[in-house]
Amino acid sequence: MTSLAVDPSSTFFLSGSSDAMVHVWALPAILSFSSDTSRSPVHTLSTHRGPISSLVCGHSSSSANIAVSISADKSAIVWDYHNGQMLRTYLLPEAPTAVALDPADRAFYVAYADGSLQTIDFYDEVQKNVPADVLRDPSSSHRPVQPSPKTRFSAESQKLGGALSLSLSWDGTTLLSGHASGKVAAWDLAKSNYLSTLANLPGPVSNLTFLTPTGFPRPQVQPFKIHTVVKPKQDAGSAGGGSSLVPAGYTLNMQFTGRLHTERASATENVLTPKSDFEKALMHPSFPTSMLEEGLAELDTWNATSKRGDASASDFMALDNGDADSAGTSHNEVNELKRQVASLQRIQKVTFSQLSELREENQHYMSQEKKRAERAKTRAKKRMGLNNGAVASHANGDVEMMDNETSESESDSDDTGAAQA
Repeated sequence: MTSLAVDPSSTFFLSGSSDAMVHVWALPAILSFSSDTSRSPVHTLSTHRGPISSLVCGHSSSSANIAVSISADKSAIVWDYHNGQMLRTYLLPEAPTAVALDPADRAFYVAYADGSLQTIDFYDEVQKNVPADVLRDPSSSHRPVQPSPKTRFSAESQKLGGALSLSLSWDGTTLLSGHASGKVAAWDLAKSNYLSTLANLPGPVSNLTFLTPTGFPRPQVQPFKIHTVVKPKQDAGSAGGGSSLVPAGYTLNMQFTGRLHTERASATENVLTPKSDFEKALMHPSFPTSMLEEGLAELDTWNATSKRGDASASDFMALDNGDADSAGTSHNEVNELKRQVASLQRIQKVTFSQLSELREENQHYMSQEKKRAERAKTRAKKRMGLNNGAVASHANGDVEMMDNETSESESDSDDTGAAQA
């Protein structure tokens, strides 16, 4: 096997070999788990007479997609690989070494061992009396075409060496070529001119690939209808760790009656648009591992339930009773919590009322203490005044004693009144 190419829908892949054969393989059949699935090629293209140098698939996902193969027999053939039909044969001046297809599938480009390149346009023969789609013209499918030498171009002054690989930009305006000298050259396809040398690697450049551009708005993909879904049968005992949970004769049939609002079905993973579990199961070659494990576990539960027989019904009844008991217990706990909350609210109200009474009593006590302090201060002032009078007149002793007794009686009456109050 000398070259491989996979179609955009990941449904087919093409292989070219040194025996001049191009085989078309169905990818779902290759990945099938079933032992009775045929893994032989869907089509075999045997028109070449030399080893296959390179293969390239078109960019369309429809059933009209094409493929181009080049061979050491100095030929390039355009195929409709879906039905194994040869569309066009091109006779080249030398043995080609690499091929690249235009993004719009309008032309392809071949490289040669002397470092030159050539453009082969599918529509270069369009004239007044010739159909526009020359590839689909059955009358000219077996008539070889020899491209004009004017379509060949090179840059001999750059000493690039033999061209080993080609890659085309996403807009179809720039062609990159990898050479045996390690140089990577850029070409302007509109003028068929050499632009520059992008790199000079230490070894031959055997492969080149442009990265897919990102950042562009994604167009709305029209929904499509899937009539049937066929999945390869999982062999019994091959999954689930050898537990043999898969029945030997199970079948799975699905049919969708409506349209799926999803992208075009493809087995390749797109990082920019992650798929849902349903889309992964739908586009998987068989079934995702997680879905198989979950289904096997559920199937094992069903088998255990069927063996228990009537006991399972009693288990479900017991489960229902247990659920009822648990529901009743939860209801009682809720009621108990409500009672506790109400009790706490009552205690809170009583506590607030007691605090209010204590606050009022405290204020009354403070006012009484203030009055007693004022009266004590007044009595002290009176005593000081009486003592001063006694020192001034020693002759009038009776009067002094009377004044003392009078003041003491007034003090006692004041204390009595305060106590009564």
